[in-house]
Amino acid sequence: MHHLTGRPAARLRLARRGLVRTGFAADLVVFDPATIHDTATFEHPQQQMRGIQHVLVNGEFALESGTATGVRAGRALRMDATREETR
Repeated sequence: MHHLTGRPAARLRLARRGLVRTGFAADLVVFDPATIHDTATFEHPQQQMRGIQHVLVNGEFALESGTATGVRAGRALRMDATREETR
């Protein structure tokens, strides 16, 4: 299924990205739409957003149960010139 992430990942030829599948890198955000709320202001722009429960970056928890884990699993992505675009 190509929604917000699958089609762009395919177009940019990002291997193993954009879909929730076995063997793909998991970059996911789990939140409750009823409780999500941005708390940042112009005076305090670095405030943590409320309502986000979990964030996975490359399959590792960066935020678990609303608490930062300290894991920094992100990395720069490069286009894979050998991968063909999937439609």
